[in-house]
Amino acid sequence: MAGTGGLGTALAATTAAQSMATLAVFTLPVLAPMAARDLGAEPHWLGWQVACTYAAASAASMFSGGVLRRLGPARCTQLALANGALACLLIVTAGLAGAVLGSFLTGIGYGLTNPSASQVLARLTPPERRNRVFAVKQTGVPIGGALAGALLPGLATGIGWRAAVLAVGLVLALAAACIGVFRRHWDAEREPDFPIAAGAGGGLIALRTRPGLGALAAISGLFSGFQLALGAYIVTMLVEEGGWAPVAAGFVSSVSQAVGIGARIAWGVVADWWRSGMKTLAAIGVCTCLGGALLPAALAGPAALLVVLLCLLGTCAAGWNGLLLAEAARLAAPGKAGDAAGGVLAVAFFGVVVGPSLFGLAVALTHSYALAFGLLSIFPGIGALIAWRSAVRARPPAPRR
Repeated sequence: MAGTGGLGTALAATTAAQSMATLAVFTLPVLAPMAARDLGAEPHWLGWQVACTYAAASAASMFSGGVLRRLGPARCTQLALANGALACLLIVTAGLAGAVLGSFLTGIGYGLTNPSASQVLARLTPPERRNRVFAVKQTGVPIGGALAGALLPGLATGIGWRAAVLAVGLVLALAAACIGVFRRHWDAEREPDFPIAAGAGGGLIALRTRPGLGALAAISGLFSGFQLALGAYIVTMLVEEGGWAPVAAGFVSSVSQAVGIGARIAWGVVADWWRSGMKTLAAIGVCTCLGGALLPAALAGPAALLVVLLCLLGTCAAGWNGLLLAEAARLAAPGKAGDAAGGVLAVAFFGVVVGPSLFGLAVALTHSYALAFGLLSIFPGIGALIAWRSAVRARPPAPRR
């Protein structure tokens, strides 16, 4: 195809692939109120399922460099989506063990998605548009979360949760096949004989050697722990603690994710305007911390105020990812944007392992999802402090008079 090598087409394709990969991640969390007990688990055990997914994603991101150089971004993206399709099949056919194995497969695929997209987009994007382009690509995350929240509860009510999971698997398989049209352009620089193990530590090397990437990785881990707990537990919190119907709770979850679509683009514009991704990340962290701290009171108040707060949280807690990848691309060594993204995202995914796991423990101890969110809001608060300190350090010194 003549048009598959340009920035616009690459941005649309990588955003769609991100949406599908995120849909795979959120499928089981959104359906947890219906599926958990059929699988032999309690709904609040969801934190451990999320931990399995993102532990695998963390490892895959850190060691994605060798796979990316050998297979190329397009083939890696196909592999990521195919993993999600296979995971859906295992969840339906193999019970709790299949859900655990499927979670690991989904995580491996998710860990390959961002380094692959970063490698493509960093090559095609002019520096002055970097924050906006990466922000648009990362709208795939709230799009995928919104699709899960809007479609899956109602679909599961109509045809059963197992059939809904299989439908997601079919969509992922079709998406994997469609990405094949980009192989000629995206994979032109791949090295078919490159030993995968030789490039396995590229993300770790980038974190050690590139100034600023370590702080960026720490911010990503702190922010992501809260973000994924929010996305994974909104439906369960509203159903189990708020007494909402599953379809209504799914709709609110969808809306809170959907507002993050525009928010990511808006934050990207702000970062380009301020000419500082780190300052923008600091602002996002402060707003997320305040919103999480207010959530226990909001759950006890009017439903309309709760929905407004969840939407505001969606604009912040789900709005930082594009800036993170743009900053990683900026700080990366030439031609190594995929390695830098993999290293930073490995820490982000480790934060996702820790955050929802601590959230599940907090729920078990406090018997309150909302209070657990309030406790977990300290994570983005600490991330905001690190981002602001990094922004101040990066500021050029004032000229001497």
